[in-house]
Amino acid sequence: MSYLDTAARVSITFIALYVLCRILGKKLISHLTLFDFISGITIGSMGGSFIFADKIPIHIGLFGMAIFTTLALFSDILSIKSHHARKLLNSEPLLIIKDGRILEDRMSKARLTMDDLLLLLRKKDIYYLDEVEYAFLETDGSLSAQKKVANQSTKNQDLKISTPFRGIPRTFIIDGKLVMDHLKGTGKDENWVSNMLQANGIQSPSDIAVAQIDELGTVFLDKKTKDTF
Repeated sequence: MSYLDTAARVSITFIALYVLCRILGKKLISHLTLFDFISGITIGSMGGSFIFADKIPIHIGLFGMAIFTTLALFSDILSIKSHHARKLLNSEPLLIIKDGRILEDRMSKARLTMDDLLLLLRKKDIYYLDEVEYAFLETDGSLSAQKKVANQSTKNQDLKISTPFRGIPRTFIIDGKLVMDHLKGTGKDENWVSNMLQANGIQSPSDIAVAQIDELGTVFLDKKTKDTF
């Protein structure tokens, strides 16, 4: 392979990778799930492979990268359109601290050590385990934590303001479908959902994008908007 051929392959690969990554969008770095990580590594590896593999025609290499990018983009759209596909492709957040107690079986499932947990909490400026009420291991590997009410704000303590604890929220409607496991966890049933929706002028769960209830009974409803895809 000549210097000119190498320069041409590198330049074409650089442009192709730039265009393909722009198509996939900023999610690739802002919300890096396991699948996104694999996708990014694979596209980069495919590009690097045919830069120096002169037996692979450039148009074949570009075609392969384009096909892989199309499949990755299709999986993203599918995960947006379908809650079940989203669970399959991206998994779900994992509750690892509940009511101030560490759920060791959940940590074992996530292959998360205690040192890992302490590190993730420190990144959230939480240094004492007894401050944490709930914590979720998100699908991108980051940690979302809620402090206990007494530790959330010193201003509330100084002003002697009592803030009720809302508990863990339950998302019982996602993409117009009832999530029965979450609904049962609230102690409610489908009749309650139907009555609550009718009281808010909504005929069916299919009209709801997401619905959530906390342990105080406060309900958040977000109606569907027009499909953008």
